[in-house]
Amino acid sequence: MRRTNKILTFLLLSIVIFTFGCAKEPTVQPVMKPEKVVEAFLKAASEGNVDTCLSLLTEDVVFRQEPSGTSVSGRSQIEAGIRQQAAWHQQYLVVGPVTTEGNTVKLTIRQTGDDCQIMGLEYITGNLEVQVQDGKIKSWTVTMNQQDLKKVTELIAGGIGIKYEATAQGIKVTEMAKNSPAYEAGLRPGDLIIAVNGVKYSQMREGEIQLRIKGPVGSKVKLSTTHEGAPVPVEIEVTRVALEQLRW
Repeated sequence: MRRTNKILTFLLLSIVIFTFGCAKEPTVQPVMKPEKVVEAFLKAASEGNVDTCLSLLTEDVVFRQEPSGTSVSGRSQIEAGIRQQAAWHQQYLVVGPVTTEGNTVKLTIRQTGDDCQIMGLEYITGNLEVQVQDGKIKSWTVTMNQQDLKKVTELIAGGIGIKYEATAQGIKVTEMAKNSPAYEAGLRPGDLIIAVNGVKYSQMREGEIQLRIKGPVGSKVKLSTTHEGAPVPVEIEVTRVALEQLRW
């Protein structure tokens, strides 16, 4: 009887071992080096892989942009910006040496995307300083190249002197500057802008129509508009003026 019990005990132990496996020490996954974390983030961002980007950020991550001093804190707050960058097909290329001091990674990147193309820029250059903690990005500071920043400023310095609200069909003009070039060209409050330079509003992303309306001072922009009560669109051409010259 005792022999039978020993056999049964052995069989039960065998079942447990083969069913659940032998007890093992937990496997500890190695933490990526700081420079590899940054490299993985830039690769995922260039591929539009938002989920991977988010997985490489700490919950309380902080993004800063200089010299504007713009700052966004928290992964949930930053997610919207990452998704917008993916929608604009932004690409990131490392163009200088990568240096790592402890958990701090410094490098220079070249950013391209549809927004650059619309403005007429080939790329924008920036210096990054990234703090990494336990394999995730804790803080990210980008300082734009001064010459590129000047170009961007010049390329969006001109406007047409309108305020508007977004609708499903286009943007509706709600207010016009007293010296609005758009008014002089025939645009009126209540009019709907449905295309800019031949690009339909329905084909644009969030914020795109504002970028397309702006441009260098003295340049011209073609607008497709519909007046209230007039179903047929009207094409008008507006000359952009310096934004600081507009009188509201």
